[in-house]
Amino acid sequence: MGKRTKTISFYVISMIVIYAIFASIETVKLSSKTVDEAFEKFKNEFVQTEIGDKEFYRIGNSTFVPFEDGNTVSLVRFEKGIFGWKPTYYSHDEDRGSSYTSFADGDILLHGVIPKDIVAETKTIKVNGIEADIVRLNDKTSVWILMNNKPKNFSNIDIDFLDNDGHIISKI
Repeated sequence: MGKRTKTISFYVISMIVIYAIFASIETVKLSSKTVDEAFEKFKNEFVQTEIGDKEFYRIGNSTFVPFEDGNTVSLVRFEKGIFGWKPTYYSHDEDRGSSYTSFADGDILLHGVIPKDIVAETKTIKVNGIEADIVRLNDKTSVWILMNNKPKNFSNIDIDFLDNDGHIISKI
């Protein structure tokens, strides 16, 4: 290999290494050591109004933070990576009964706001017969969350809101 080829190879490899270093530094800046810190960064960048009640809820490797944003309920998903916590999903203005999101790793996320008129009586939520988790923000606002790795089970979504005795209060 000639001296000129070695010199060009050295410069190309050096530039790739320098780029990788700067990319890593930027990734570290965007990540946070705790979910609280990540949420504060997220809030300062994306939320324009005063935040009401919020709740941190962990499912697997993800932490979900439903929060009141003005008159709506929003949801942000944080995942912990090599450099810390960072937001990976944000749902805003989703005050209807359900929202559906698919993720690249095959898992799906279904979530929604429990209607205000039945939030106090709702004790269980079943989505296509599978029980969802309920996260209560306050006496008037609750969110349901379901993570599942079988998306074909959710081509048609039926949501049942059940009371203490297992009776259906409402359906979506």
